[in-house]
Amino acid sequence: MTQREIDEYIASIPYLSFQQRRMLKEESQDLELWGEEHITDLMPTADELALMQKNQVRSAFNKAMEKIAQMRRNPTDYSTFNPKYDFNERKPNVVADFKAPDRIMGSCPCPKDGELTRCCNLKTLDAVQQCGFACAYCSIQSFYSHNEIKVVSDLGSYLENLKLEEDAWHIGTGQSSDSLLLGDDYGTLSALARFARRNPKTIIELKTKSARTDWLSQDLPRNIVATWSVNASTIAKKEEHLTATLEARIEAARKSVEKDRLVGFHIHPMVHFKGWEDEYAALVELLRNRIDPRNVMMVGIGALTFTKQNLKALRESGRPTRVTQMELSPAAGKFSYPLETKRKMFSFVYSQFPKEWKDNAFFYLCMEDPTLWMPCLGREYPNNAAFEADMKAHYLSKMAD
Repeated sequence: MTQREIDEYIASIPYLSFQQRRMLKEESQDLELWGEEHITDLMPTADELALMQKNQVRSAFNKAMEKIAQMRRNPTDYSTFNPKYDFNERKPNVVADFKAPDRIMGSCPCPKDGELTRCCNLKTLDAVQQCGFACAYCSIQSFYSHNEIKVVSDLGSYLENLKLEEDAWHIGTGQSSDSLLLGDDYGTLSALARFARRNPKTIIELKTKSARTDWLSQDLPRNIVATWSVNASTIAKKEEHLTATLEARIEAARKSVEKDRLVGFHIHPMVHFKGWEDEYAALVELLRNRIDPRNVMMVGIGALTFTKQNLKALRESGRPTRVTQMELSPAAGKFSYPLETKRKMFSFVYSQFPKEWKDNAFFYLCMEDPTLWMPCLGREYPNNAAFEADMKAHYLSKMAD
């Protein structure tokens, strides 16, 4: 059935409230993305519904919703998921004459009110806007035009005139695009290098899912640190479309370490799926076997998290994915896994790292509930300021080694 036919079917169901119809529409969109049965397969036919009493219709609705809820509670099964979508057709144009707007510096998307998550006070720099990769869960896709990657052409002059805020010591360029997708093809890394030399105690983090290593030939200051987002092999293959393979990413990190550069890793977003323990254990083993932990600055860990806008964009995209096949529990104004599921995943992956890694790298939970720190990492912080101070001390110490 087409989505239009499904919408017409939902509109024809008697006795349902506006909210119930909206729930059915959202679930029907998710079922379509998952490649599962249609919502009409879980409910009586339109003719049958027309003959039902109000209590019978409500009962049918509740049964359908419970079946979907059970699908969400179970670990996602990727063995039956083979997305048929030509992701290679998604090739945005690069706009290289994009002038910096008034403000391309921002802050990480942690909640602004209170301390609902532990926040490290990361500053962000939107040197490039939009990404050429097509990760199913990515929120960048809902922020910018799908057809254009905009490169700030006057980044050098912008940074020369930039007055950093007093608390700015850690700047990431991977919030609005992949930091190494374009390498230094448009002079972005060269401009960042000049800025980093003028601010030697400011750490510039380049976050990537690419395998580019040509930038290693440049004379980049030590306070520019490349970090790789890595994930279980199934997630890398079936949800992180157009990105470098997991093995290629880790090999790029290994080559960086060979050049005595500091690196980092983000095991994020972790996904709760059938076989997750084996695959995340294999991921850590890859890192252990190929990367010298003495050159690892940090390892961030976090789970799938969605905003309402992100979920809406995913559902309207029509692109196959199973990332939304999860319990969408409220999490600091967003939606994520229940805390117990996160506790199991985070504590497991941390347990796979040997003492040598834990002694060298700064392990942290990225934008996660403060109550998860102690059971997962064996330490916690009373507030964001304490977390940031500890991270900063470790990073600067590592940079000085």
